[in-house]
Amino acid sequence: MSKAMAKKKRKKELAGRLPRVSFDRVFVCLIAAFTFILPLFIWPGETEYGYGKSIIAFLVVSVLLILWAARSLLKGEWKIRFPWLAYPAGFLIVVGLLSMINAVNGRVVIQSLAVFLYFVLFYLIVANAVKEKRDVTLILYALLISSFLAALYGLLQYLGVMRGATGGHGLNEIISTMGNRNYLGGFLAYLLFPTVILIVRLRSRILRAIAIPLISFNFGMAMLVNQTGIRVALIIAGIGVIIGWAIFRPVEPLRKNRAWLIALLVVLAFTFLVEAPSGPLNSVVGLSATGGSSWIGRMWAQNAGKVRAWDWWVGYEMFKDHPLLGVGLGNYKLNFIPYKAKFLATPQGKNYNFYIARAAQAHNEYVQVLAELGILGIIGLIGLIGMTAYSLWTALYRNRDEADRFDLLLLTGGVITFLVHSLVSFPAHLPASSLVFVTLLGIATSRAYGDAAQTTVTLKRAPLLVTAGVVFLFTISVSVIALRDYAADFLFQAGVRQMQLGQVHLAEETFNRSIRLDFCPRQTYYYLAIAKLQQGDYRGALSDLKKCRTRFVTEAVYLNIANVAVNLGDTKTAKENVDLLLATHPSKDTTLQAHYLDGIIAIREGDYSRASKILEGLVKSNPSFERAYIALGDLYRAQGLTVSARKNYETALKLIEKKLARNTARLSSATRITAQEYSRLRSEINMLQQEKKAVESSLSRLP
Repeated sequence: MSKAMAKKKRKKELAGRLPRVSFDRVFVCLIAAFTFILPLFIWPGETEYGYGKSIIAFLVVSVLLILWAARSLLKGEWKIRFPWLAYPAGFLIVVGLLSMINAVNGRVVIQSLAVFLYFVLFYLIVANAVKEKRDVTLILYALLISSFLAALYGLLQYLGVMRGATGGHGLNEIISTMGNRNYLGGFLAYLLFPTVILIVRLRSRILRAIAIPLISFNFGMAMLVNQTGIRVALIIAGIGVIIGWAIFRPVEPLRKNRAWLIALLVVLAFTFLVEAPSGPLNSVVGLSATGGSSWIGRMWAQNAGKVRAWDWWVGYEMFKDHPLLGVGLGNYKLNFIPYKAKFLATPQGKNYNFYIARAAQAHNEYVQVLAELGILGIIGLIGLIGMTAYSLWTALYRNRDEADRFDLLLLTGGVITFLVHSLVSFPAHLPASSLVFVTLLGIATSRAYGDAAQTTVTLKRAPLLVTAGVVFLFTISVSVIALRDYAADFLFQAGVRQMQLGQVHLAEETFNRSIRLDFCPRQTYYYLAIAKLQQGDYRGALSDLKKCRTRFVTEAVYLNIANVAVNLGDTKTAKENVDLLLATHPSKDTTLQAHYLDGIIAIREGDYSRASKILEGLVKSNPSFERAYIALGDLYRAQGLTVSARKNYETALKLIEKKLARNTARLSSATRITAQEYSRLRSEINMLQQEKKAVESSLSRLP
């Protein structure tokens, strides 16, 4: 035998010894990798943690869909398993499209719909890819490790070991990789029951032994964040699991794994005693949430409840105006301030006589669906929840394997936790929480637990080619748009930093580049307007601020529109925005500025009596508000009251000089200052210097 033939024979023998990895197994591993990465993904320079996670979801799910379609083309057929849950989800997608009819901004609807669609597609991917119990344990273990790392990061922020929200320590520092302690707590809670599957399913004792402390640690962190909604959701889910166990009686998994389950319960109980705010050991170990049982904590809890009720009433006002299709998917945040004013004018609204900031979400997924999608949306949501209950019940009823039934009950516990927590939060709007929900549903309705409540469609020849082509075209298009949006977000952040450093011309150019890339630019228009204002381009600034009313609606937007409009002589626009702003019971500082602008509008309209009443009231209640004194000086000068004008100008000048000295001293004495704080101080100093020049000029013109 020649050397070449011997070498070839050895290669064949070696190839025969290597394990063959199927496409299906690789595909499941990619799904597990995605579920591990997404909750942990953060990137410096992002506007918001969830934004980066959404972009990653678009890209990864696109890759998974392309791989699935390519594999089907190679096989010559594509078998797609449609659990019946997909049908109400499809109905909601259609309703979402129809909601564009009433939307303030149609592009926001498309963005929100794209996110929803992609999580539905990921649900279908999981439901089709998971076929064996080892697939289930792989994905759940990936989620467990990911959640543990997120929880550990949150704990280190709580202790002050790693930087949190402000660089201190305590509950308010916990943002982890989620952006908020409530988001973290919810994410951990949804996984508590499903990850118990690992204790009864894994063959490796080492992996089981590792899983017990990880599950317990996550439970402890879910308690530590001190959110009543999370605890109530877990309790209700626990009751649901117990009732399900009593009905279907999966005894064998408990008997077979009783030692492991008892060990888990013991560690969970100990963790609760240590980390829960009400635990008796918290005073010793110092890990409890402060203020949980104090009168301050109770007062905070009461106010938080009232805030949520406010958000729900505002959502109800939106529904009353557009009962069939709502105000448009994703448009709650764009309608909040106008409808906040509308609610406050109602009899119920008169009880809410305290300031509440603008809400981007309703803090109740069901109310938000009602507001954004109307009656048709609620029908779709009820159908989705009803079909979820039917699918899980059918799977439990038809599956005679006790271990499978126990798994399905634990998965149901996670689903119930999510749905109950949705009554006081918005987990469906958080990528990491949505990932957990659709993954649990995908696993529960997968082939690993039977073929109940599903329809299988087989595509061949032309239908296969057309479907695969649509998938390729659609996913590539979405991925390109997502990447452009991500680049736009980084440009936006760069523009903000440039403004903070005083590079206003460069910032304007950067913001314009960001807008060109962004599918639906929002707050970029606001910062672009501020950049134009600083350069004296008032008309350009007003145009961009008006665009914000359908893109990025905050109190500052209305205040700046009124301010620029009054300076341009457009008192009608200024008055409309001031009146709306004051009708929303804004913050104390915003109220002060709005009343001041109202006084200026009265001066411009020649209503000196009303202007005098407004401005005199302002200086009486806010004696250090120098702009009101300047306006009074202008008012009295216009009326020929020289002595009164001089008195107010001189008072304003003293206040300006005092504030200038204070801000200049703070700026020069600061050894360490953030770019944001530096920008704020410089902006205030520049404004005060301009006011000083104006006052000195007015004084010099007085006889």
